Amino acid sequence: MKTHETDQQVIDLCQRCADVCTENAQQCREDGLEECARLCVECATACLNVVEDGQLDNDLLKLCGDACNACANKCEAQEHEHCIACAKVCRECEAACFSVVQEINH
Repeated sequence: MKTHETDQQVIDLCQRCADVCTENAQQCREDGLEECARLCVECATACLNVVEDGQLDNDLLKLCGDACNACANKCEAQEHEHCIACAKVCRECEAACFSVVQEINH
């Protein structure tokens, strides 16, 4: 069974991921990486939906995990340090979201 502490850790990770993706989107725009910037914004939005909900909602977590995966895939294809760092946080958030989804569904 999940604990409140674990829930808060996932929510905090979603907030951190949203912050990193928001910063990375700006840097990607400056570097002309429009598609990467777009996926970072989508990821940040999905992460913030989890944070704003304040609960670990199955559907929101799935959307967040999927957005983190798409963002990480795009960022991992880049050579910029900011993209590499963003991909790392996205992978952590993706894993946390899908771990909770798996707990909820079993």
